[in-house]
Amino acid sequence: MSKKDKKDRKLEKIAANPLSRGVSLFNLSINSGARFAGLKVKDLFSPKDQRKERFQQFLSSQAIKIAEELGKLKGSVMKAGQMLSIYGEHFLPPEVNKVLKTLQSDSRPVVWSEMEKVLLRQLGSEKLAKLSINKEPIAAASMGQVYLARIKKSKQQVAIKIQYPGVDKAIDSDLKSLKSILSISNLVPMGPSFEEVFKEIRMMLHHEADYSRELDMFQFYREQLADDGRFIVPQVYPEFSSKRVLTMSYEEGAPVDGQEILDLDPKRRNRIAAAAMELMFKEIFEWRIVQTDPHFGNYKIRLNNDPQAQDKIILLDFGAVRKFPKKYIEPFAKLVKSALAQDPVKNIEAGRALGFLRDKDGEDVLNLFSKICFTAIEAFNEEFASPSLDGSDEGPNPYLWGQTDIINRLTELAKNAVFTFKLRTPPREAIFLDRKMIGMYTFLAQLKLRMGPRNLLQKYVEPY
Repeated sequence: MSKKDKKDRKLEKIAANPLSRGVSLFNLSINSGARFAGLKVKDLFSPKDQRKERFQQFLSSQAIKIAEELGKLKGSVMKAGQMLSIYGEHFLPPEVNKVLKTLQSDSRPVVWSEMEKVLLRQLGSEKLAKLSINKEPIAAASMGQVYLARIKKSKQQVAIKIQYPGVDKAIDSDLKSLKSILSISNLVPMGPSFEEVFKEIRMMLHHEADYSRELDMFQFYREQLADDGRFIVPQVYPEFSSKRVLTMSYEEGAPVDGQEILDLDPKRRNRIAAAAMELMFKEIFEWRIVQTDPHFGNYKIRLNNDPQAQDKIILLDFGAVRKFPKKYIEPFAKLVKSALAQDPVKNIEAGRALGFLRDKDGEDVLNLFSKICFTAIEAFNEEFASPSLDGSDEGPNPYLWGQTDIINRLTELAKNAVFTFKLRTPPREAIFLDRKMIGMYTFLAQLKLRMGPRNLLQKYVEPY
């Protein structure tokens, strides 16, 4: 069976209550532990090179089995697997992380009869009677599915996001079971850093499972961007929404990674990319409210019929919005300013203020920290600076986002940091800003932005 056929097959049912999900995960944990014990017995009589090769094969097979089970259970445990794949470059074996990354895109839909039960419980038959719903999902993700519908009275076409059964009730038990599986399977190095990552994942899962919170975030972004013609935020419909159902206007647009966008004139792509980047700076430095999950599926592009006019970015998802305190953003802005100035002294001062560095750290730790910061900001160096803020003038020596290997270089530096910093837990907020930055860099690379946005960034950090 091909990967496409497998994905097209719908799940008839998913384990909805914590007990049944716990049983599935417990069985997976026991089997994983047994396989690891069997491997160790074989290794007693094997040469060292064979043990290494066998262990790498074991990690791959373990990860595949776990990913398959997470895909069947969906909900919080699958989302946790996706989040782990984002952070996994820092502490997971590459064999494991490669498989977990498949959870980002390989999600089988659940049959309509299961999703209809959630819709009926949440909205009731009277409200459902006001909607005409297409029973084939247009999107299936880890926490829920999206369906096209029409409000009968107004004829308005809407998209309805319905959460999978039992997701909210299973988060804590799912994460407890997942930690156990990863530990028994010997797939991750357990320690304080790993525990902190799970604390952050738990918090974000509870946020993402609360669709009423996401509705509020839709309204916040819609209000903030009402006068900015570069963005479209769908209208939400509280009457047809609840904690587990979210209804919004359906917005037509092209996928960010589609050929239609790749074929655009570079200047049009520049303007789109610059708009996306400026939105990130607004979120971090002005609003201190950040959508921390900037993967391609959360955006569309609506192309203007006039190629000289501004194309629009459609913002589709606000489940992973996180608020940041001013006491964190202020030293973070100073960290950015020190990197822009290539000033290691102020860079280290800001690193200490944020909790990355400690007074007793040696030169090796301080130098590695500054190297990471200066590498992360290289596209904003003076040599690449564009004279414009909107990408309309790329300048004489633009930074070529479509050709840079900056993410790979940052990943390698991060691996060195884990070793050098002895698994030190980073500031909790840093995990989400890192996720936002890497996601945005990937977005800019996809659009092949030709621009050094130094002046744009300085506009937002200068007030600090």
